[in-house]
Amino acid sequence: MRIDFQSSGGFANLRLAYSVDTRTLRPGEASELEALVQQSHVMEMQPSQLAATSAGPPDVMTYRLELQEGDRHQSLTVTDLTAPPSLQPLLSRLRDLALEHR
Repeated sequence: MRIDFQSSGGFANLRLAYSVDTRTLRPGEASELEALVQQSHVMEMQPSQLAATSAGPPDVMTYRLELQEGDRHQSLTVTDLTAPPSLQPLLSRLRDLALEHR
């Protein structure tokens, strides 16, 4: 699975990015990310469920996520305010990985 993640915003306007193909990760790391994707149901979400609306308060983070698995593809932009609760753990983990690999 190919994952491309970007986040920006917050009071410090912190910009982060993390891209990975899970086939290049250690098995435990790959299975963790793949499980978070599966638990989020992001690949089944419709664009109307994922649309980012107005920017909101100045401390709101914006997330851009692109997932590719075989012939399945999902691209989305959400904010802290518009992201479905099921997506939060995946966004949080990807943000942590982006910080680690900065």
